[in-house]
Amino acid sequence: MRRRARLGLIVAATLVLMACATFQQNTYRTLYTAGTTYDTAMSTVSALQKANYINTDQRKEINNLANLFYVSYHASVDAFEAYKLSDTSSNKDKTIKAITVMLSKWRDLAAAVNRLRPGTLPPELEEVK
Repeated sequence: MRRRARLGLIVAATLVLMACATFQQNTYRTLYTAGTTYDTAMSTVSALQKANYINTDQRKEINNLANLFYVSYHASVDAFEAYKLSDTSSNKDKTIKAITVMLSKWRDLAAAVNRLRPGTLPPELEEVK
């Protein structure tokens, strides 16, 4: 089952990056969406804690998952920067892989928050236009 989920993530990331626009445009959009959604998510988590919907231990779990997402986001940015300096197929593949990992980390973070307060975060990152 995990293998199927990973394959789904790879396909989703590839489709996000290869759809209509160019690779660079799609990557910029994906990273923008990831960054803005993360900021909004963490503000929401803070509000949930202040309203006593989540406790300190739950917040620690969320913060750990948020940190994994945040690190993977920056790894995606770094991979994309390397691609922009040298647009080789290897660098493109590294960027796609980094974004795939980032999307996986988002799913983990969203699932943890949604277990505590269903429907709080989108399970998938959606493009912001």
